Amino acid sequence: MTIYVDADACPVKGEVYRVAGGHGITVVVVSNSPIAVPPEPFISRAVVDAGMDKADDYIAERARKGVIVITADVPLAARVVK
Repeated sequence: MTIYVDADACPVKGEVYRVAGGHGITVVVVSNSPIAVPPEPFISRAVVDAGMDKADDYIAERARKGVIVITADVPLAARVVK
């Protein structure tokens, strides 16, 4: 199982890290510029090209059964639910 976090539209990153760590779930934090993440082996960053919806595109392309997406971006949420 993997959790993709939309870094610019996630107000609960700390909670995601804590819960994922407790359950052994991989977390990928997606952004279009480097951001700090805790130095944990289950957390990684995916830095995508700058541009409109590049991070959303990255996440939507990887959304499938068994993947969790954390975002406050309603259009992205609609894309991944499809």
